[in-house]
Amino acid sequence: MKVHVSDLLIRDPFVFVENGEYYLLGTTYNAQLSTDYNKCVHAGSDFMLYKSHDLKVFEKVGCMVKKDTLYGYSEFWAPELHKVNGKYYLIVSVFREDKGRGSIILVSDKIDKPFTFLTGEYITPSGWSCLDATLFVKDGKNYLYFSDEWRFSVTKDGDGGIFVVELSQDLKETIGEPKKVISGKNCGFAREIADVFTSEKGYVAEGPFVKERDGKIELYWSTFSHQGYCVVKSVADSVFGAYEFERFVVEKDGGHAMIFTGLDKQEYITFHQPNCPPNERMNKFLLEKQKSGK
Repeated sequence: MKVHVSDLLIRDPFVFVENGEYYLLGTTYNAQLSTDYNKCVHAGSDFMLYKSHDLKVFEKVGCMVKKDTLYGYSEFWAPELHKVNGKYYLIVSVFREDKGRGSIILVSDKIDKPFTFLTGEYITPSGWSCLDATLFVKDGKNYLYFSDEWRFSVTKDGDGGIFVVELSQDLKETIGEPKKVISGKNCGFAREIADVFTSEKGYVAEGPFVKERDGKIELYWSTFSHQGYCVVKSVADSVFGAYEFERFVVEKDGGHAMIFTGLDKQEYITFHQPNCPPNERMNKFLLEKQKSGK
């Protein structure tokens, strides 16, 4: 079954490039449920993996995770695919009643074979409410960037933040304590939002993705500015350094971005736009053009 990108309902798109193919995954959910957003959020991604030669027409590769693997979990958000030392790792945000929200890692020897638990435990801190974890490798060391959910922030003040922590070589455990590198509340441009169900208020900092360029660490992340959901670029001299705002990459109504190098050797940024269920679609543009993605 083939589908055009304009017809593919997806949030948090993630593109993985290998052997002359583009692989696409993200928060893809059953379109039949799309008129009831609450059901869509609870179900989350269906873990469908797509491939394409041109990023325009995609065909289904298959479901990356067997249904029973994540029995008892729900709200499967923002899956990412990374390859480390010949193995494929799937990082995804999940929720379980007795564990709360966190990110978990699954592993497979092949991209088109079912992924299974690496450890079965959250890789994000126990007792925190975390989502949108992403992997970054520098100088042979693994790092995990993740979002502390603003509604249940560890600081208990509505400050959604992005943290970074070192991971072991086998990705099974963290090393040291997480460090907060982005504060939604104190960044200077995020606007306060309210939970639609509880009216709680706070500041979002989510959807991190990290690149190294010219000796600098580039952190792309999302928040709500006064123009709407957006993608921000912040830069630091080191992984645990001070991240300074550089610019808005996507200024309005689009977010949760990642960067990939295309088959044409050019660098692209992709994100979902608009940020309005159930109309989300994958959008992209050449990163060097520094456009808003409209």
